[in-house]
Amino acid sequence: MYEKNINETTASIKKEAEQAALKGEYEKAESMLSKAAKKRPEFEALQRDLTSVRSVLVMNNDLNKVVEYVKDNRLEEAQTSLSAIQKQISNEQNRLSATLIPKAENLATKITIGEINNQIKQLTNIEELAEKLSALSGLDLKEAAKARNKINEKIVAISTKKAEASMKEKQFNEAIATVDEGLQYVVNNEKLIQLKKRVKQEQQAFEQQQQERIKHAMEKAAEEDLKNQKHAVKVLEIKATKDEFGDVKITGEVGSEATKIVSSVEVTFEIKDKEDEVLKKGKAQIYPMYLSPGDKGKFEKNYYELEGDVTVEVTDIEWYVE
Repeated sequence: MYEKNINETTASIKKEAEQAALKGEYEKAESMLSKAAKKRPEFEALQRDLTSVRSVLVMNNDLNKVVEYVKDNRLEEAQTSLSAIQKQISNEQNRLSATLIPKAENLATKITIGEINNQIKQLTNIEELAEKLSALSGLDLKEAAKARNKINEKIVAISTKKAEASMKEKQFNEAIATVDEGLQYVVNNEKLIQLKKRVKQEQQAFEQQQQERIKHAMEKAAEEDLKNQKHAVKVLEIKATKDEFGDVKITGEVGSEATKIVSSVEVTFEIKDKEDEVLKKGKAQIYPMYLSPGDKGKFEKNYYELEGDVTVEVTDIEWYVE
């Protein structure tokens, strides 16, 4: 009867220890089984359970070391240790070692997230950052959410910087495309939405200014063309002088007020007596033949046998615009 009670107690302890181990209470299970094994060293099933619990306890402690490696960002060491533990769990293939799988998978996820966090610092390209977002898409840990937020912030920063640089170069369509690329991954981001509005406003203002500049340039060109056609040459001086023999010399000077080179300038004039009657009409070519803007040219012509005092008056000027 005494032996029967011991066996029943041992079986009860074994069952309770097994339940504790399956709940992850490995130290409690190890303590219970260790005490029971001392009382019943011949109970082989008890010894097997104790060996299994101790093996899992060691692996769990090793996983706790991996946790510390991850916290310290010693990710390479963490991955090496975790791979060895996962291999051991796979080799043992029992219910008890399987209880470590969620913890191991959780650590594997954290290592992946840690590696991505380290990589984010080096990335300056939106597409590369988007790949990291994709890698995080199936991960639900709070660390994954933080990493996603960090990537989103960097995408917004890169998009903003690149778009503003394009705006400075007046490349507004390029700036809008950059913002749209960012919005593909950081959907409905208020900062990027406002930036896109600002780009469009600056584009509209710039295009309006461009239209005004073109209009002004066209108006100015039209004014210059009118000036070149109608008011390119101005008479600066014209006079008639009579020498001791009664010969009259008509001399004068013109100035170019055109915006282009003019050529073949010809002056038409009338010579009048003191009663203002026209005695002669004449034409004279200006020399030099070509006048640049601001240049001056001269002309002269001689007349003989004109009676009395005379005056001269320009009636027309003709020229060609080059």
